[in-house]
Amino acid sequence: MCDRPWETMTDADFEAMLAQSVPDTPPEEIVAEVTPWRRAMNRILFGMALCAVTLNFWCLNYILPAIGTVLLLLGFRALRRENRWLGGCFAIAVIRAVYFFATLILNTTILQSAVFTPAVTTAFTAGNAVLLLGLYFCFWRGLLAVQKKAGLPARAGGALALIVWHALVCVLAAVQYGGWVVPIAMLIGYGFLLRSLYRLSGTLDEAGYAIAPKPVRVTDRCLVLAIVVVLGIGCTLGYLFGGSYPMDWQPVDTSEQAQTEAVRQQLLDLGFPEDVLNDLTPEDIAACDGALRVVAEVENYPVNDGRTVSYKESDGEGGVVSVLDTVYDVKELRLTGVAVQLPSERETWMVFHHFLWTADPGFYGTEAIQIRPAYRSIPEGWAAAGDATGRVLYDRDGQTFAAPYASLGARTFTANTVLWGEQTNTDLFAAFSLPRHGERARGYVAYSTTEARDGNILSSGEYYVHQQTWLQYPVVTAMEKRLTAAWGDTGAFRTVQDVLQFDPVDEGTETPP
Repeated sequence: MCDRPWETMTDADFEAMLAQSVPDTPPEEIVAEVTPWRRAMNRILFGMALCAVTLNFWCLNYILPAIGTVLLLLGFRALRRENRWLGGCFAIAVIRAVYFFATLILNTTILQSAVFTPAVTTAFTAGNAVLLLGLYFCFWRGLLAVQKKAGLPARAGGALALIVWHALVCVLAAVQYGGWVVPIAMLIGYGFLLRSLYRLSGTLDEAGYAIAPKPVRVTDRCLVLAIVVVLGIGCTLGYLFGGSYPMDWQPVDTSEQAQTEAVRQQLLDLGFPEDVLNDLTPEDIAACDGALRVVAEVENYPVNDGRTVSYKESDGEGGVVSVLDTVYDVKELRLTGVAVQLPSERETWMVFHHFLWTADPGFYGTEAIQIRPAYRSIPEGWAAAGDATGRVLYDRDGQTFAAPYASLGARTFTANTVLWGEQTNTDLFAAFSLPRHGERARGYVAYSTTEARDGNILSSGEYYVHQQTWLQYPVVTAMEKRLTAAWGDTGAFRTVQDVLQFDPVDEGTETPP
């Protein structure tokens, strides 16, 4: 047995032993976890930093501000009961979060362009600027109140400087400043301001200032999860149901064609393609009464990537070279251009641009037709002679349905081109959506032009823009994409180009196969 006597440990000895068994200062990450003030301030400052960052690639201009908005919401939520100023910050953060997240959902639909008109966008931009100024002002006053409560000198120059900084940003935006030096300097200054506020937060923490966490019904984790779920469901519904135009489809009354039977026969005799003629409205057929000539051109175009084939051919010098070529087994889109000369004192033509999907388009979103009329291609030779007309059609169960375009008319736009830089033009645009359940989706756009000066060819161009995938953010329509991108296929859209071009001086009728 052990003969050593047992020693009695007092409470004081036990507490001393515990104190020696743990470090004097806990790790920094543990301090942040157990100090609500430090955690809340870190979220606020990091949120401010993310909301000020604008990176226009990989959708980071939406992702980073979204994370920053959530951090601001959580940070001010924890401090909302400290004083009325920080409570005001939380109220403003809630308002901005609701607006911002609603915008993120709306961006998954084509409605966002209709909702955010230039006037509405200007109003929201001004309102957001006022809210940010209010947020920074309340934040400044809230920090002063916290310092006073902690028994420290009331100094929050960094928060006050944020107000000045944001006011300068508003001024630069108002004057449309386009340089780089001032924005870079202000971004660096913003970083120093946040660093100053971080130090101020540390000073309050070292002074022993702490907030007493209040019991909440919804934890931060549940709040973040709820926001993510709402955004996920909202964006999914937006992509599913907000990606196409509402079209007013109505059955076509075939008896209307009988009223223009004489004009129809006259056009057929001149070589007007019958399948195109069958799709015209009685009004457009009647407008061709007394037609003198018809010129028609038909071409099939692929709206797919095709397949790559490799073969060998002679190089002309006794050698052999390998050639890679793209083969299109299917050409889904048939474009037909028809011009009808009308009786008039000055030479006048009515031009029709017709499209027909001979195969499934693959994706049903938005479509657009851009017509570069003869009076725009050669303005010195031709003049406009009336408004554009047209409609969209499809077949189902032996019945033909038709609808007017979602929009049809002249649009002035500015686009960047590869060869000629930025140009401002006015063309005819038709916007529409195809039916998901139907066959032989087709349509046409027609306009009239009068000769302004002799000796010019008639050249009328057509650009058909097809949306081939839903994968885009924010969502834009085919017409909106075409109004801003004047060259080639971009993003979710593919453009097919066709032109009807001939010399009116030539006699006869041209109807290529």
